[in-house]
Amino acid sequence: MAGPDLDPILRLIEDARESGRALEAAVALRRLRALAPDDLGLQVAHARTCFAAGLWAEAWDAFEVRFRLMPEAYPQVTRQGPRGPEPVAPWRGGEAPGAVLVMGEQGLGDTIQFARYLPLLRDRGARVHAVLDRRLHRLLAPLCEGIELRPAADPGGIAASAWLPLLNLPRALGLRPQQYRGRIPYLAADPDRLERWRRRIGPEGLRIGIAWQGNPAAPVDGHRSAPLAAFAPLARIEGARLVSLQKGPGEEQDAPFPLDRLGPELDVGADAFLDTAAAIAAMDLVVTVDTAAVHLAGALGKPVLMLAHGRHADWRWQPGREDSVWYPTLRILRCPDGGGDWQAAAARAAFLVRTGDLPPEA
Repeated sequence: MAGPDLDPILRLIEDARESGRALEAAVALRRLRALAPDDLGLQVAHARTCFAAGLWAEAWDAFEVRFRLMPEAYPQVTRQGPRGPEPVAPWRGGEAPGAVLVMGEQGLGDTIQFARYLPLLRDRGARVHAVLDRRLHRLLAPLCEGIELRPAADPGGIAASAWLPLLNLPRALGLRPQQYRGRIPYLAADPDRLERWRRRIGPEGLRIGIAWQGNPAAPVDGHRSAPLAAFAPLARIEGARLVSLQKGPGEEQDAPFPLDRLGPELDVGADAFLDTAAAIAAMDLVVTVDTAAVHLAGALGKPVLMLAHGRHADWRWQPGREDSVWYPTLRILRCPDGGGDWQAAAARAAFLVRTGDLPPEA
């Protein structure tokens, strides 16, 4: 990261970004990067600040820094040439290639968020081969009709004239921020699973699905996961029923309020989120921290309130905004005073529920 001499400057820039002066901070970072173009801390701050300022073209270019942060080297795409393996050219925009390989990256939530752009590439006449986590193939299959889905663990040989990472699709497709949402909903719950989970959950009360814990191994988890107990204000709403959407880490936490846990049959097997999608579709509202549940609820067009750290929210949730360029049914509720008072954010969610001030279902 940045050397000690740059740390105080980066803190000032972060303060400016988080206090609504992101454009000012972006200008400062451009100048600093000219002085230290290889500094990783400056590169990260530059990408985050450009996203915050809405400088999307510059932000997408700066976001290439993410490959320097990955724990393992991002795979290089090659094909067999006359003298052995040779690199396949990355596609950065313009006329769509005849056949293009899209490489998944990062977490399952990122894949759910950005998979919506794969059909746009297909509709431009490209043969699309998408290498994505196998666990998501069944969830994404209806969206990806006419697109070949390959497992990331063993993609096999693919004939493609160009390639790009999944998160590069909005930039390469030339989309404007007004086009990032696209068609909502773009995912749907399987009808048979939906009927089964509707019967299991029942029609009684105001059904609020909650999720409180992300992947604890992720570097950002310290500023995005909340204790289950912080959701207590929602449990005090008259007629509310809290239903756990949590799977894996976090399930072991005890709830100091009534909580309907859907049991081990939720998403049992090799496929991810098929049952969770049906359970979310059966809810009246989802309240969650920044996990894959946000993206799944948004992709399904369900009303969702996301509790976010007051200062350290992810790059895709622009500071100072409660709405989102990604999902029209999402409202972002930040912890007050720039901190991590999750119960205060949940209390705000409870107030919005009581007053009926919620995003409409798509």
